[in-house]
Amino acid sequence: MKLKLRIKPAWIGLFLIAVMLLSTFAYAILQSSNTRPNAQLPTSNIVDYRLDSNLKTTLMQYGFTIVTFEYKKDCVDCINQKYTLEAFAKEFNKQIYLEEIVDNSLNKSRVTISSIYGEDSLIDANDTAITSSFCKLMSSPPVACALKQ
Repeated sequence: MKLKLRIKPAWIGLFLIAVMLLSTFAYAILQSSNTRPNAQLPTSNIVDYRLDSNLKTTLMQYGFTIVTFEYKKDCVDCINQKYTLEAFAKEFNKQIYLEEIVDNSLNKSRVTISSIYGEDSLIDANDTAITSSFCKLMSSPPVACALKQ
């Protein structure tokens, strides 16, 4: 005994259209219930706290350079480093976020410059080392970097 099942092609087409429409609505409903907290950008590009690691990653993906400056509060030599880093951050405020972290357990200051091109950690760095690291890691380095080469 052969069982023949005859379904008209029009019914198959309607079924496929219904599945597609229902899957679109299901996707919209699932996405609306998936709430992720939005990362808030700081109001200034110079902050005195550590940025969230997810925010740092996102900023670097968009071409920003993240600079972490860790120093002892009573460090006299750190004033020049802080001035240099703040000058870069102010001049290139659309590209740089500067974290200034006071850590009294440190013996020497530490500058960490991170971007999509890599990361440099500088211990007790001078202005030349900081500028060289910026030239190497910024997505749009200053014109002075091209003149040095």
